[in-house]
Amino acid sequence: MAQLKMDREAERLLLERALEQRGFDHLHVRVHGTHLILYLLDEGEPVNRARLTKVTVQYYTLSMADYRGHWKATPYRGTLDEIVKLLTEQFGFALAPWPS
Repeated sequence: MAQLKMDREAERLLLERALEQRGFDHLHVRVHGTHLILYLLDEGEPVNRARLTKVTVQYYTLSMADYRGHWKATPYRGTLDEIVKLLTEQFGFALAPWPS
């Protein structure tokens, strides 16, 4: 169990670093079970943006939060690197900070 927790934390850190390298340093990542949840803070409150769900040792599925914060599944599945590339290149608008 401790190994699983450590693996999820390592994945969280990898995801945060990958997002920061692509200019999405306003996003945060938290672990919730098999999910890595990307969120931003709006007036101190977390606002969910995307969720990566681990489905195999190396593959994740992608869900996006709607305007109410409810998760909507997408047909996308890939490695962490593939999902990060997809998110930042195709769904960057959904990850962008809200205007102040």
